[in-house]
Amino acid sequence: MELVVVTGPYKKPSLSALPSPVVTSGGNVTLRCGSWQKFDMFILTKEGEHRVYRTLNSHRHIRGQSQALFPVGPVTPNHWWTFRCYGCYKNSTQVCSQPSDTVELLVPGVSGKPSLLAQQGPIVASGQNLTLQCRSDVGYDRFALSKEGGQDPTQSLVLQPQGGLSQANFPLDTVISSHGGRYRCYGGHNLSSKWSAPSDPLDILVPGQISDRPSLLVQPDTMVTSGENVTLLCRSQTPKDTFLLSKEVAADPPLRLSSKHRAQQYEAEFSMSPVTFAHGGTYRCYGSLSTSPYLLSQPSEPQELLVSDSHPPDYTVENLIRLGMAGLILVVLGVLLFQAQSSQTRTHPEAGMFEDEEGKFWSGMDPAPQPGPVGHKTPGCRRLIGRKVLPRTRGQIAHRNSLPGLGMGLRTQVQAGTLPKPTLWAEPGSVIPRGSPVNITCQGTVGAMEYRLHIEGYTSPWKTQTLPNPRDKATFSITQMTEHDAGRCHCVYYTSSGWSERSDPLELVVTGSYSKPRLSALPSPVVTSGGNVTLQCGSGQGFDRFILTKEGEDRFSWNLDSRRPTTGQYQALFPVGPVTPGHRWRFRCYGCYRYSPQVCSQPSDTLELLVSGVSGKPSLLAQQGPIVDYGQSLTLQCRSDVDYDRFALWKEGEKDPTQSLVLQPQAGLSQADFPLDPVRSSHGGRYRCYGGHNLSFEWSAPSDSLDILVAGWFTDRPSLSVQPGTTVTSGENVTLLCQSQTQSHTFLLYKEGAADPPLHLQSKYRAQRYQAEFSMSPVTPAHGGTYRCYSSLSTSPYLLSQPSEPQKLLVTGLPWNPYVLIAALVAFILLALLLFLFLFLRHRRRSKGRTSDAALKDPQPGESMELDSQNRHYEDPQGGTHTQVNHSRSRLRQGISTSTASLSEGLLDRKGRQAEEDRQMDSQAAASDAPQDVTYAQLNHLTLRRETSAPRLSPSEEPPDEPSVYAALAIH
Repeated sequence: MELVVVTGPYKKPSLSALPSPVVTSGGNVTLRCGSWQKFDMFILTKEGEHRVYRTLNSHRHIRGQSQALFPVGPVTPNHWWTFRCYGCYKNSTQVCSQPSDTVELLVPGVSGKPSLLAQQGPIVASGQNLTLQCRSDVGYDRFALSKEGGQDPTQSLVLQPQGGLSQANFPLDTVISSHGGRYRCYGGHNLSSKWSAPSDPLDILVPGQISDRPSLLVQPDTMVTSGENVTLLCRSQTPKDTFLLSKEVAADPPLRLSSKHRAQQYEAEFSMSPVTFAHGGTYRCYGSLSTSPYLLSQPSEPQELLVSDSHPPDYTVENLIRLGMAGLILVVLGVLLFQAQSSQTRTHPEAGMFEDEEGKFWSGMDPAPQPGPVGHKTPGCRRLIGRKVLPRTRGQIAHRNSLPGLGMGLRTQVQAGTLPKPTLWAEPGSVIPRGSPVNITCQGTVGAMEYRLHIEGYTSPWKTQTLPNPRDKATFSITQMTEHDAGRCHCVYYTSSGWSERSDPLELVVTGSYSKPRLSALPSPVVTSGGNVTLQCGSGQGFDRFILTKEGEDRFSWNLDSRRPTTGQYQALFPVGPVTPGHRWRFRCYGCYRYSPQVCSQPSDTLELLVSGVSGKPSLLAQQGPIVDYGQSLTLQCRSDVDYDRFALWKEGEKDPTQSLVLQPQAGLSQADFPLDPVRSSHGGRYRCYGGHNLSFEWSAPSDSLDILVAGWFTDRPSLSVQPGTTVTSGENVTLLCQSQTQSHTFLLYKEGAADPPLHLQSKYRAQRYQAEFSMSPVTPAHGGTYRCYSSLSTSPYLLSQPSEPQKLLVTGLPWNPYVLIAALVAFILLALLLFLFLFLRHRRRSKGRTSDAALKDPQPGESMELDSQNRHYEDPQGGTHTQVNHSRSRLRQGISTSTASLSEGLLDRKGRQAEEDRQMDSQAAASDAPQDVTYAQLNHLTLRRETSAPRLSPSEEPPDEPSVYAALAIH
C-alpha cells in the first residue's frame, strides 16, 4: 500500500550525510534529517523512485533539535543515490513539511583520478580571490568538488575541452575562514551515476585569522655551507598548538610541528640535518590552534637561507663500521636460514607440503582427525590448493623450487586400519570463476568401490559415486560453479575392508561476485634477477582478506587479512622473491569477506613481473624529441643490434610493462614501435625498454632512460628574453631569462634540434614574478640556435606549460679562449727564438768562410795548410807529385805548418830563381785547368827528409835531381 503525503505547510528540515556524502563502493552511510520545529517523525525519500524510503520517529538532540538518523547501505555505483527528507507531526502524519535540500551520495569508483590544484598555492590570504581547478585527460562531462566535513559536493560542468583535456573551475572568490579545509575532486559522465577515483587531497590554509605574528630564527646563521646542521626556530608568546613552516615556491605542503612551552614562550624547532642546496630559499612560519587547524596566524618575517658549497665530509670510518655491522648481520641471517632449512627438511608430514611420485605438490594438514563415521563434521583442516599448495608458514611464496628437501608425498600411508588416506584435487584448479566447470578427483586405492565427497557444515554426503568396477579414483564434475558449490570439502572411499579416513580438505573458491581489486608491484614490476618485490592487492570495498594466485599453477599462493592504511583503502602486501628468470611470474588477486570466505571478487588484472638480466641493452628514442605537444601523435621506438624477438616498454610508476613483437629485422637490427598517440598527460614520465627472446623469461638490461615531457598541460605561457641581445660575438657572456607571473617551481630551456634533454632550473620569486636565469659563459658558435622555455610544477614534473615565444641566438666571430691565446703566444715566442738561432749560426758560418778565403790569398804567419782528407794525389808529366791542400785555422796543426813553411823557404833558397819560376808556371797551369782557384806548392821529398838530419848545403853546391811534391791549396 502506497503512502500519500501532502508536503508544504511547514518549513523544510535539513538533511546531511554522516560522516560524509562521499561513500566508497559497498560502504554504509547515515543520513541525518533534523529541524528546530520539533517534528514527531521524519520521512526519507529517494529521488527518482517516488516512494517513501523509510520513516523514523524523531529524537531530541543535545542541542535541542529534533532529528532522525537513517542508515543507508551498502552503497553501490550502479544507480543514483539522491535523497530528500520531510518532517511530520503525529496528529497529522500525512501532512508534512517542505522537502529538504537534495543530498546526493557520491560513490567514487576506480577510473582515472583527476588532479586538483590552486594556482595561488596552499596558503591563501583572507580576502584574496581563489579558484580551485579540477582537470583530467579523461573526457569527463562533469566534476564534483568535496570538502571534508561539507554537507554536499559542489558539482560543475566542464569547460570547453582543449586538446582532449577536460577541466572545471570552482571559484571560491573572496576567501574567508570557512574556506579553510581539505578538498578533493571527482570526475563523472552525464549518463552514468559512477564517479572517478578521488584526486589527491588539497589543503587550503587561510592565514591572518589569528592576530599573533610568530618570529622565525635561523641557527647557526642564514648563510651556511652544505652538510651543516640548521635549525629554524619558530616562536610565539601566545599559546599555539602547532607551528607550520612554509618555503616560498615549494609545492609540498608546509611542515607541521607541535609546539612546546619553554621559557615563557611557545616554540617549535624545524631541523635540517644535513642541509643541502635544495634547502636554500625563503621561509616563513605560522601558528595554529588544534580547534581550527586550517586557520593560521599572521606570517612571520621572511628568512632567506643561503647554502654554499663545501667539501664533502669523509665518511670512511662510519662506512667501514656500517659494512662490518652489515657483515655481522648477514652471518647471523645465514645461520638462521640454515637452521630454518634444516628444520624444514625434518618437517612432520602434518606441518608442511610434500611431493608425490608424479611430481605434484600437496599440502600437509593440521593434526589428523580421528576416524569416524562418514559425514561426521571435522574441525578445521588445512586447505588443499589445486596441484600445488603452500605450507602453513607465511612470509614467502612457495613454489616447486623454493622448498628443498621435500620428497615425501600424500601417498605416505597414514593407516586407518589398512587403508591409505585418499588425496583430493581440482582441475583446472580450486579457484573457479562463477559459471565455469570444474572436475574434483578423489584418489583412493585399487579395489575402492564407492567414493563420497563431503562439504564441511553438512552431515550428508555432497556427492557420491558407486563404481560397478572397483577403481583407484573417482571424478566429480560440476558443470557450472556457483556460490552454493563453494566451500571446504574432503572425500572418503569404501573397500571390502571398510571406509578410509578423510582426505585433506580442499577449499573450492568461486570468483566473480564483487568488483575486482587492483594489483600492483612495489616499487616496480621490473625486478632484477634474484631480487624481491612486494605485490599490493587493494580495494575500496572493505574486503576482509585477499588471495594472491600465480597464473599457470591455478592455486592459492598466499592469503592475507586486509588492513586499512591512511588512504582509506583496504589492502594486503605480499612479499615475493627471490625472483629468477627460470619461469614466468604472472599473478592475480581476489578479495573476499569473512562471512563468506569461499565467495570472492572478480580477479584483478594480470600482473607480470619483468625479470631483467645483463644481456645487451637496447636503445630507446622518440623521433619527435623529448618534448611533445598535448594531443600530438607519438611513437617510441626500441631497437637493438641483438637479435631479440620481443621488446617491452615500461614507464616508471606504471603497473605493468607494455610488450610488443619486433618488426621485420632490417640489416640485423631488431626493433619495435610503441605508439602513444594521441599524447595525454598520463604519457609524461620516464621510460625504459627491454629486449627478450620468445623461449626465455629473462629480459635484457634496461635501455637508457628517456623522459617524455608533455607541453601545453598548463595554460600559462612564460616569456623568454636574451641578455645582452640575440646577436653576440663569440666569447661573450649570455643569459637567457625565463619568467612567469603564475606560480612555477621549475623552468626548462630547450634548444630546437638538440639531442640533449632540456636544461632545468629551480624558479626564484623576484619582483612579483617567478623566474630562472640560464647562463652561457663564454658563448661559442655551438650555442647558436632557437630556444624556447617552459614552466612546470614539482607535483607533476613531466607536465609543462605552453612554450614561450622562440628566441634565436646568433653567435658571430671565431671562438675565443684565453688558453688558446696563451698557447699561440708561447708558440710565437719559440718560433722567434728558433729563427734568431738559425740566423746567428748562418752568420757565424759565413764569417768563418770569409776569414778562410782571406788567409789563403794572403797567408799570415802562424797559419797552416792541411792535406785534403780525401788524399787526392796525382802526377804531372815531369814526374812531380801534386797534393791538394785545404787552408785551415786549426791550432792543432800550427806547429806542423810552421815547420813546413821553414822547409819551403830553404828549398827556395837552394833551387834559386829557376825553381821559383817553375813553381809559378806550374801554379798558373793548375789554375787554368781547375774549376776553382788552386795554389800548388812544389815540395822536394829529399829536402824535407834531409832538413831534419843533414846539414845545409853551401850555396855553391848543386842539389841533385829529386822528385818534387806539389800541394794544391783550394781557396773557398
